[in-house]
Amino acid sequence: MPEPAWAEGYVVDIGYTHGYYRELAPSALRFVTLLGGVRSPDPAAPFVYYELGCGNGHSTALHAAANPSGNFYGVDFNPMHIHHARRLAQYGGIGNAHFLETSFAELVEADLPEADMVVMHGVHSWISRENRAHIVEFLRRRLKPGGLVHVSYNCLPGLAQVAPLQRLLMEHAHLSGGALPERVRGALDFARRFEQTGAHYFAANPLAKARLAHLGGQDPTYLAHEYFNANWSPSYHADVARELAAAKLSYVGSAVIMDNFDQFVLKPEVTEMLAGIGDRTLAETLRDYARNQVFRRDVFARGAPRADAAELEATLSGTCFALLRPRPLCRLTGKTPLGEVTLRTEAYAPVLDALARAPMTLAELLSAPETAALDRVHTRQAVFGLAALGNLAVALPAAGEAERRAATDRYNAAILARPAAHPGGTMLASPVLGCGVPASLIDLLLLADTGGEDGAAERVMDALAAGGHKLQKDGKALEDRDELRILVEARTRSFHAAQLPFLRLAGVTG
Repeated sequence: MPEPAWAEGYVVDIGYTHGYYRELAPSALRFVTLLGGVRSPDPAAPFVYYELGCGNGHSTALHAAANPSGNFYGVDFNPMHIHHARRLAQYGGIGNAHFLETSFAELVEADLPEADMVVMHGVHSWISRENRAHIVEFLRRRLKPGGLVHVSYNCLPGLAQVAPLQRLLMEHAHLSGGALPERVRGALDFARRFEQTGAHYFAANPLAKARLAHLGGQDPTYLAHEYFNANWSPSYHADVARELAAAKLSYVGSAVIMDNFDQFVLKPEVTEMLAGIGDRTLAETLRDYARNQVFRRDVFARGAPRADAAELEATLSGTCFALLRPRPLCRLTGKTPLGEVTLRTEAYAPVLDALARAPMTLAELLSAPETAALDRVHTRQAVFGLAALGNLAVALPAAGEAERRAATDRYNAAILARPAAHPGGTMLASPVLGCGVPASLIDLLLLADTGGEDGAAERVMDALAAGGHKLQKDGKALEDRDELRILVEARTRSFHAAQLPFLRLAGVTG
């Protein structure tokens, strides 16, 4: 089937996957500015937020529900995506989310409000140079002074070996017949057979060989959008930074919290060398060489002034933090680009214990009984280290939570009304964090269940059978009912002991 003329080389004959990306949340962007030493936007002030290339609108809709003081615009040129996004907003009762079916060229000329935040995920590396120029022009015209931009992109030098593999897959798919998913599978099968002939490219480029092996287990729909667009352009950070400089943007930091702390991602020798580099763009590009980076999530600001030390300390003191996962699941050991790191229990666990009671500002953490043995420096260090390992995140101020909860209750009720529509689980909106928290299918069934803890596991099993869903163990579907009961009972106990208290703490349920 020929590509529609309006597609401009982008895959449009199958919809994009229903992904959610927490780093696009307004609260997450504000945290990056704090880490980058830039004045953070006031979390209590109204704001205008755009997601360019919003796909099916999952992230935009959820963030709108969790942040009713914001006015959210999701932009995508695929009518299938916008149709789904508008239905999601209507079904979830989200009045502050607007979805626009428009191209980036049309967006530049549209009469729209100025933006405080603009985010893009899965866009920059997959569109033409002309469309990237349209985005820069939109930012130049519409982004307010002090406004923030998130842009993620495939990165060089890490993908230098993989680019020829993408071209090979594209060339084969272009000459094949049939629906796109079949062409994706056919191209992968051809590339694997070609690799097995001993083609020297794969022998000389082990990262490409490893990537090909990895692709075999991926969803063809995801692969179609990731690798089979006519435009596939990994970029050096230096090129992206110079491109966005035309809209007066400068780099603030990484949306991947860990990447903002050199001790987690760079060898000391590299850190020492980078300290002598006076140019931020060159230093950031060299970091990618040091790690052979394959993907970046960058946050830029338009003229946001740097905050002095006193202002940063005051902002940090008033910043609220909350757990991102149940306390029993919080980790003090995690993988970093340098290997596994273990945080000292006596210095970090007290902060987790305090936040397991309630979200707190840094000032409140310093006064909490759990952290009595920690001074300000060590408490701040613990907060940053735990955030880097994904245990906690910035939360929204307590003021305004009632309004946020009313909005998230509507959205979450819509999700819980159809738990079987989310067999792989989904995200629920948190009025405390201002972002999504994950919920498995069993979580959804238990949250929707009104019969109490007694007999809950049996009711979950009945709901799974009615929906034709099969749970997996060790990658295989459980067919034996006794085995299934053991697994469901264990997950039900875990839900009531850990997940449900966390969801209450996050404001997802009462």
